[in-house]
Amino acid sequence: MLRPLKTPYLGTAEKEVRVLSWECAEGERVPKGRVLCRIETLKASFDLEAEEEGVLCRILEDEGARVPVGAALAIWSSGLEAPPAAEVEALCAELRGRRAAREEDETGRSGSGKAAGPASGAPGPRSPALGAAASPAARRLAREHGVDLAVVPGGGPGGLVRVEDVRAWIAKGAPSSSPPEGEEGGRLDPLFVETLKNEAEAFGRLSSKLRIDLLRRLGAEIGTDCHLAPGAELLVSRLVLGDGVRIEEGVRIEAESFLAGAGTWIGRGCRFRCRRIELGENAFFAPEAEIGGGGAMDPEALCRIGSHGFVGERTHLNPCRPLLVGDEVVISREAVLMTHSFGQSALAGYPQRFAGLEIAARSQIGIGCVLFPGVKVGEGAVLLSNSSLVTDLPPGRLFGGVPAVDLKAAAHPPDRNGKIEILRAWIRAFGEGLRLRGFDCAEEETAGEFRLVVQQEGRIHLLRFRETAGFEETEPMPAEEVRVSLEAGEGKDPEDLPPEVCAILLEPPEIRGARGPLRDAFREFLRKRGVRLHPRTWSYRGGWL
Repeated sequence: MLRPLKTPYLGTAEKEVRVLSWECAEGERVPKGRVLCRIETLKASFDLEAEEEGVLCRILEDEGARVPVGAALAIWSSGLEAPPAAEVEALCAELRGRRAAREEDETGRSGSGKAAGPASGAPGPRSPALGAAASPAARRLAREHGVDLAVVPGGGPGGLVRVEDVRAWIAKGAPSSSPPEGEEGGRLDPLFVETLKNEAEAFGRLSSKLRIDLLRRLGAEIGTDCHLAPGAELLVSRLVLGDGVRIEEGVRIEAESFLAGAGTWIGRGCRFRCRRIELGENAFFAPEAEIGGGGAMDPEALCRIGSHGFVGERTHLNPCRPLLVGDEVVISREAVLMTHSFGQSALAGYPQRFAGLEIAARSQIGIGCVLFPGVKVGEGAVLLSNSSLVTDLPPGRLFGGVPAVDLKAAAHPPDRNGKIEILRAWIRAFGEGLRLRGFDCAEEETAGEFRLVVQQEGRIHLLRFRETAGFEETEPMPAEEVRVSLEAGEGKDPEDLPPEVCAILLEPPEIRGARGPLRDAFREFLRKRGVRLHPRTWSYRGGWL
């Protein structure tokens, strides 16, 4: 039976919910009890589970969309046989027609009268306010390639724009919504920027959705599922935010140009002031971190933070000259990074310097450290807490002291057996952490395999560890299975996995397959131990941990 999957009533007074994430893909055969998507109200988030076996035929609402209670989220088919595509398209067209009629009726009731529309059966022009009629997958592809859906001819029922329509439009080199070559995208309307300087506090009191909608209309480039908390002030001339960027309460950002990659998190009370600020994917700023200081708006001022890094509480970054930080760098709390130092006159013999500062990938700056202008930190190097760095720190070395001096190698990689022991210890620690949170969690040892069995609400979640990939199928199949191995082997290709299974490989670090609560919790556990799995743009939004 083909039917719309509707937004449930969640016992609140709210008239709409937000789609946080889809946990199943279009066309996927879904067992009873599997989480289809996660939705949230203003007060809580909820998992929408499959009430029966079936097929998720079509997703109708994107992640980040706000959907009225009772409206269709997707099209569902009972049983594990996919229905004919024509039937799915017909139901899509019917649902779109109902929605358009309802919105037209509401517009007529709210205005002075009902505006005349196109003749019956004739397709009217697409409304810019409502957006082009397009499948969620087509909208995602269009965003990735900067394509304006309003100009793409739709080949589906009722003019629906499908993925294949967007691909055809891209292939023929048709014009997109991207800025011309040589021009910067995301530049805000200058008049709005000037107005915002005087009304920043009032603008910060508006809802996140309203602010984001206004910023987009005025030129900003903002991805899906972004959030601007109350009191967040963005006084910028250029604004580009990737998907899932979160800017928390009391943040204030002043810049001529501000870019934040997907998954970036800027914590409560952060203060950023710099001519150019560029943040990579999954950059994390703890509360009250600061970018700024003297010379922060100089023409040479630049703060560039790489992907998947961490900047701790009350850290001060001074970028009056270029301050360049590579990928996966940890800058611990209360560290101070300076690109200028002066006090008394150099003519009287006092030291004075203006120079950029560079920190290479996968290095670590300890708590309370001070880095002086012009120093360079090499890849994989470590600076011990409360140290002062006045000379370059070579790659892979550990420095410490005031001033910091070379002490030893920063890392001492274990052999293969040592790595296996570390992994087994981590899995035991993960299981103990779940038990302390009230989970029924047991360890099992079999030939060549170490297991963690978690029972939650009558369902079995299984974590299996083998030194080398190549797992036999389990019978009966648990609700969720996570297969962890140090290295690839002669077993099945990780892409060829049952729908309930996720595979995690540590060398090289990658993750594939189904998403579930055990998988998300263990991935977050690994991230907190420095293991960042590919694809890396991923944020933990709560769960077992």
